[in-house]
Amino acid sequence: MRKYFLIASLFLAVIIPACGDKKSDQPENAQLDSTLYIYDSTEIKAQPIEDSSQFQLSYNFVKGEKVRYRLSTISDNMQTLTSDTSITMKLHQEVIYVFDLTPKEIDKDGIIEADINILGVKLSADVNGEKFEFEAGKSTDSAQTVRFAEFLALWNNPFSIRFNKSGEVLEVFRADKIANKFINLRRADTLDTQTKNDIKDQMVAGVLKPMVLQVIRKMPEQKLAKDSTWSIQQPPISLMVFQINYTNKYKIKSLEKLNEDRLAVIDAGMDYNITGNNRFEERGVVYNFKKPVSTGEGTIYFNIDKGRIQKSKTKSYTETSFTFDATTPQGKQKGSRSEVVSNTSILETL
Repeated sequence: MRKYFLIASLFLAVIIPACGDKKSDQPENAQLDSTLYIYDSTEIKAQPIEDSSQFQLSYNFVKGEKVRYRLSTISDNMQTLTSDTSITMKLHQEVIYVFDLTPKEIDKDGIIEADINILGVKLSADVNGEKFEFEAGKSTDSAQTVRFAEFLALWNNPFSIRFNKSGEVLEVFRADKIANKFINLRRADTLDTQTKNDIKDQMVAGVLKPMVLQVIRKMPEQKLAKDSTWSIQQPPISLMVFQINYTNKYKIKSLEKLNEDRLAVIDAGMDYNITGNNRFEERGVVYNFKKPVSTGEGTIYFNIDKGRIQKSKTKSYTETSFTFDATTPQGKQKGSRSEVVSNTSILETL
């Protein structure tokens, strides 16, 4: 399916949007303090404690209490295509979001409905040595407005989520205003209703939900203690000719004290299984694919006493490659293509 928008990263990730009757607390053209875009990639400096008691990692937000976050996604991509000549493309990109999560309703079963409002978006990128930056709220010409429409559509445009105490995200909704603003900025008002709905669904699935899942991560419902482990099977994904089945694995490495709050320090990793045929032929071109190499790791600090993620830093790495052999009127043609992608996501409670 054709993509009608390009969202930077978000392996993350990334997220935000929607429809709500309530206006943002800040004017449309307001800019954040530039220091809010400076992320901290270091570990939390807390005091290790010895505690053998059991606890639950459950979300415990307070109705009406805003919690501010910063989500930074750092992506590197290198692609190399070799045939008669060799072409290499290198991309380094950083996208930083500052946003508020405000619980609106909490029912008797602990289901939380909350609004998310992105207050600031900043992008910096380097594509083969060509550098550019964008920050929502700074004056932009019409060409920049079209080029960065996906970011401007997210900015100061709240959307809503529903999740339970264990961190299962039940719904991401009210994204209509984000999709409509994107369409208007791209001057695509003539699109039919079905296409507009497709754009909204793509934004929810490809941008908003991945961002939400950095803030609200699924946790076990049972009681845990230091050294407890668990795993979560992920839906299979397709990559080239392969299907990859990922399993996220977690272990509580230690307990720490931050001010008066206990933190569960969680090691995150993953296992995966790849299936599929390495060889593929289409229109006289024979492709031979090498099985992808993928890794993932990270640390999550869950605030046991406040009932939310205090900070997290996760990394992923994927390497893919294939060769091709074609018969053309000019004779045999051989070549190869390789790609290395790494992503780092840093979530911080401000």
